[in-house]
Amino acid sequence: MFKEVFGFFKDIIQNRVLLKQFSINDFKARYAGSALGIFWAFANPLVMVVTYWFVFSVGFKAAMTDGHPFIVFLLTGLVPWMYFSEVLGAATNVFREYSYLVKKVVFNIRILPTLKLVSSLFMHVFFIAITFVVAAFNHIYPSFQTLQIVYYLFAMMMFLTGITWITSSIQPFFPDINQFIVVIMQALMWGTPVLWSITVFGNHPTIQFILKFNPMFYVVQGYRDAFFGEQWFWQKPLLSVYFWLVTIILLLIGAWMFKRLKPHFSDVL
Repeated sequence: MFKEVFGFFKDIIQNRVLLKQFSINDFKARYAGSALGIFWAFANPLVMVVTYWFVFSVGFKAAMTDGHPFIVFLLTGLVPWMYFSEVLGAATNVFREYSYLVKKVVFNIRILPTLKLVSSLFMHVFFIAITFVVAAFNHIYPSFQTLQIVYYLFAMMMFLTGITWITSSIQPFFPDINQFIVVIMQALMWGTPVLWSITVFGNHPTIQFILKFNPMFYVVQGYRDAFFGEQWFWQKPLLSVYFWLVTIILLLIGAWMFKRLKPHFSDVL
């Protein structure tokens, strides 16, 4: 199975130029039919951030931020979460969306899920930059620990790669998986410390232990550690080992499922 995983990444590297061009075209195509075009790529996430900020900071007087400015705490949680949810939804449906390529024998469709990771990366980098600006206005400046945001972004992309190899392989045979993911994501968002800090369960170590089983806890907390300069990733070895173990298992399962199901894609799409 490791051979299959290495084969996937080999194809991605060999087709990196094609992947880059496809990703740019995919990003542009999302908003090609609207009058305001790419404006909507920025508007929807910004409205979400402002809404959460107003409701929790102004309405509920949120005090679950470990002493950090709420808007910065909110952004450092929402930015990785928005990327995760966008990629998972888009990549799951990628073989159906690009069914005309799936039916072409000469095209290597193994790179298609990665296409969505890259095309969504443009907006993710933009919102990371916005977070840096907002943090600076709140007197939070980059440090050496900020560099590890590259590590956590890479970790999230690998985690997403494993998941989307699985979900995109299933989707042609079970279209309802898209709706299933929407429901799961709604619940999972509140089970991940995106809008709150895990320290609110300081008196409940069992709950904290259970919440840490969610791999996205590792990523979201990692983004916050990077921005707030609180901890290096190697200072939490157990969580790091657990995250990468889960990721490797997902990659192996995803590669196996794709290999088994790919010959039947053309029959159902």
